Amino acid sequence: MSGIGLAQKPVAAQKQKLVLTQELRLLLNLLQMTTVELNGYLEEQLIENPALEEEPKPSDGEEASSLLGELPGGLPDYNYSAGYSTRADDFPSWESRIPQPDSLFEHLNWQLSMADFSKRQREIASLVIGNINEDGYLEIEAEEILDTLNGSGKSEDKKKGLEEIENVIAKIRTTFDPVGVGARSLSECLRAQAADLGSGEKSPVARIIEEHIDDLGEKNYDEIAANLGVDKEKILEAEAVITSLEPKPGRPYYTSDTARKIVPDFYVHRVGDGLQIQSNRNFPKIRISSYCRKILSDKRNLTGETAAYLREKIEAARRIVRGVEERETTTRKVMEKIVSEQKEFFDHGISHLKPLRLKDVAESVGIHESTVSRITSRKHVQCPQGVVELKKLFSRGVSTSQGKRLSLEKVKAMIKEIVDNEPEQCAFSDEDISRILSMKNIKVARRTVAKHRKILGIPSSSKRLSKEA
Repeated sequence: MSGIGLAQKPVAAQKQKLVLTQELRLLLNLLQMTTVELNGYLEEQLIENPALEEEPKPSDGEEASSLLGELPGGLPDYNYSAGYSTRADDFPSWESRIPQPDSLFEHLNWQLSMADFSKRQREIASLVIGNINEDGYLEIEAEEILDTLNGSGKSEDKKKGLEEIENVIAKIRTTFDPVGVGARSLSECLRAQAADLGSGEKSPVARIIEEHIDDLGEKNYDEIAANLGVDKEKILEAEAVITSLEPKPGRPYYTSDTARKIVPDFYVHRVGDGLQIQSNRNFPKIRISSYCRKILSDKRNLTGETAAYLREKIEAARRIVRGVEERETTTRKVMEKIVSEQKEFFDHGISHLKPLRLKDVAESVGIHESTVSRITSRKHVQCPQGVVELKKLFSRGVSTSQGKRLSLEKVKAMIKEIVDNEPEQCAFSDEDISRILSMKNIKVARRTVAKHRKILGIPSSSKRLSKEA
């Protein structure tokens, strides 16, 4: 009998691990949903899962007491102050439209701008991102990237160069959002996602992806089980994990819609000398159905099949409820960090934006950089400065000779100010602007000034002069 007991333990652990993997995958999906997407998802689940029900909506006063609070010392508290309401008609109409959501290319380049890469790694990563197709797959080999970097007539240690390129590709594939982007094959893509969910290299999930992905598609379960030396039940459990992965990581960034409405996911209000944060709760508040639990507890009138069905639905409902709660907790912590770091931006505008990286927020909150990217991508905050995309609140820093760091947005604002205050019949060249910034203890190369000037839409000095003439 003892042998039977021991044999059952790994199976139970595998089931527990599978449940945890499903919860993690669900949480990652919930984190990247906007408020509008979350509302649609929960509405769909309320229809499909009888174990889920919507909680009765509280009165305005009760709801107001739970969502908004002042930022004592710059840190937010999600408790409402009296007198605030969360009804949609109490806020301005968000009918403003943007021409198109970020493409996968733009999303990856934004993450690259925040990454801790050396100049050489950044050059490699730029080539990698430029050769990723809309499905999220890399369409160039490491040797081709090395040839492009070296150019004709220039040689270097090929082995070392290829290793450096492969390291950059691996970092993009495993730490950028969406995980798996930059893969060169389906198995490479799925392996990265499975590892992100905690599946080790020797796990059935990883081995099936690596060795038997075609067999899994043909449902050759017995053959896979025999080759891996595990029972069929574990193969079925691994299949549940693998089928939850995204074979085309670029899919969420397909840009078939030419326009979409901006619906803020957060609101930041100025109250006195402090700031207050409000989360857009325009989605159902859900809970597990007490009626279903009551039916399940009445075992005398239940068949085994009905009981198993209810248990499955209740467990799925629990995962969704926990996932939504965890989403709220994690996004709240991320917003707290962003708002506390960028308080001067919310008070005074873009020229007061501070340097802030994904890594800074991730380390403070205790999550992965790719998770911060998921949370901030495609989400907006309504604040005293207008409707702002969350990712715009991140910026790389420029060092001053005094050891301080300024955001690139601050530097661009200074360039614009210098041009706006040019003397009559005079136009500063990019070299002049670089020198003026240097006099302010900010070292920015001429080429960097030119790049920012073009981004700002400012013509060259010769064109500005000819226009004045």
